[in-house]
Amino acid sequence: MIKELLQEGFLLKSKGYYKHAIEAFYKALEIDNSSSELLLEIADLYYLMGNEERSLNYIDMILEKNPTHIESLKLLEKIFKDKCAWQQAEQTAKNIYCISRTDENLADIFKLLNAQGKYDEIFEYSTESTSAEVLYEQAFAKTKQNDYSAAESLINKALELRKDNNFLLLKGDILLKSGQKDAACEILNQLQIDETSPEVLNFAGLIMQYRDEYKKALEFFKAASRLSPKEDKYYYNIASTYFKIGDIQLAKKFYNLAISNNPENQNYHFALANLYYSEKHYKRALEELSDNFFEAKLLKSIILYDTGYLAIAKRELDKLAAESPDNPIVLDYKNRIEEELRI
Repeated sequence: MIKELLQEGFLLKSKGYYKHAIEAFYKALEIDNSSSELLLEIADLYYLMGNEERSLNYIDMILEKNPTHIESLKLLEKIFKDKCAWQQAEQTAKNIYCISRTDENLADIFKLLNAQGKYDEIFEYSTESTSAEVLYEQAFAKTKQNDYSAAESLINKALELRKDNNFLLLKGDILLKSGQKDAACEILNQLQIDETSPEVLNFAGLIMQYRDEYKKALEFFKAASRLSPKEDKYYYNIASTYFKIGDIQLAKKFYNLAISNNPENQNYHFALANLYYSEKHYKRALEELSDNFFEAKLLKSIILYDTGYLAIAKRELDKLAAESPDNPIVLDYKNRIEEELRI
């Protein structure tokens, strides 16, 4: 009897009849109420139906009897990810790794650490893994730490193991950020241009922008933004392209769209401030600039210089020179002020 109920439940589940599948598994559970696998099937079905709270109830039943039930822990982690409960997802992933120390589970931990910006913690793990996924997550972390040499070495090892669009995209990003733009152009030739992938389209746009092919760059960036309308960096890239070709009004529009989607990103505010500065709208520029961002403080000092506040500009530039003694722009404006103030 239970065999028939299980077969019925799995068949209904495969056809998407989740509610009816649950009913079949409930009947089987009446015969064998100690089965963790039956409880897991019911938990998974509730998850598929979008009822995560009921799913959690059944997961709790399983883990109360068997805390090391990996499939239940994996479903629990998935629910935490859906809720963006990153710390709970991370701890669950670590529990899974303690039970089954596979490269797949290690890569999952690293992915969650990257999602939270805990890049240093990734390298606290003692591993010589040859897993492409582990190497990719390590390369991603090194990129975020601006250690492009180490990141490039790691992603090259991953690519030796498997050619993958995501791996190639990360390598392209590393090459662009480390100034190897011609080499980044070669990555575009290796990528499969998937028009359903906003990241691929965005990378293609960046390469077109570097080649001064601005019309093509805009086409790629706009296609990316249509696929992911909440992704701020695509709007920023559209804006920067319009700014390069001198279309100030459209540049303003898209810088503001980027800021609306990510108001904490100081680079976006700085870019808009720079646009206002180019128009000599100094008040609007100053409104966009923060006090804890080197480039913003430098632009403020330049605006003070341009508007005749030489003594204040000199004081601010002296502070910046202490932070970055060899910055050529700081040194240039300091020299200009000293020349103008010389009696």
